Amino acid sequence: MNIKRFDKRFDLNLPQCWQDYTDVLSAGLDRVILYGPPGTGKTYAGLNLGVSDTGAWRLVCTEDMTNFDVTGGFLPDKDGSFKWSDGAAVKAWRGDGITGGRLVVDEIDKAGGDVFATLLAMTDTVDSATWWNPGTKRIEVPREGFSVVMTTNIENLEELPAALTDRFPCSIRINEPHPDSLKALDRELQEYARKMADAGDRRISLRQFYAYSKLRVVHGDERAASLIFGVRAESFLDAVLVDAV
Repeated sequence: MNIKRFDKRFDLNLPQCWQDYTDVLSAGLDRVILYGPPGTGKTYAGLNLGVSDTGAWRLVCTEDMTNFDVTGGFLPDKDGSFKWSDGAAVKAWRGDGITGGRLVVDEIDKAGGDVFATLLAMTDTVDSATWWNPGTKRIEVPREGFSVVMTTNIENLEELPAALTDRFPCSIRINEPHPDSLKALDRELQEYARKMADAGDRRISLRQFYAYSKLRVVHGDERAASLIFGVRAESFLDAVLVDAV
C-alpha cells in the first residue's frame, strides 16, 4: 500500500533513541535497522519520519510470506487473462516515477529463506540492485532516493544473518515511544506509558495504554483496567496515581 507523507521538521527535543534516528536520516543514511521492544513506534518512524511525497510501502514478514508480496506476481484479470501486479519493493523502487520511495520491512527476523534472499537483493544499494520484471519483461533498477528501514523486536542483533547486518550498518534500539504517539493519551498517562515501554517483564505496550484510555471514557478507570490488565489492574491504577503526582 502506498502511504504518502511529506517530510517533517525534526524536533531536537527528543529522547536519545529518536534523536539518533533523526541524526541518521539528516546525514542521508538510507539503510537502517530499528530494533527493540514492540509498541514503541518503529513502524511509525519508518513510514512517516524523513519520508517525502515519493511515498512509503510496508511489508510485514511472516514464515508463510512469499515473494509475491515483495516483488509481485500475475493475478487473474476480468477477461480471463493474467495481469502482473507489482509488490511493495518494486513500488518503493519506483517511488513517484522520478525519485525512489521508502520500503519498510517489519519483523525481518521472521522472513523465510526464499523471501529473505529476495529482500537482500531488493534492498541492495541503488548502484548494485537489479531485477528482471516478468510483467514488463525488462530489467529494473531502483531510482535514486530509494531507502529502506527494517524493524525487529529481537534484542540481540547477532541473531540476524550477517548478510543483512552488513547491508544495514546502522542499527538503533528504540526503547521509548515517539513523543507524537504519546500525545494521543491523557496527560496523566503519558509519562507512565513512556517508562513502561521498556520495563522488561513488567512492560506495558502502548497499544494497551490506548485500549485502556478508550475504555475508561465509557466504563471508568477500574473497569477499563480490569478488562485490559486483569489481575494487574489494581497495581496499574496505583502506579498511574503515583506517577501523576
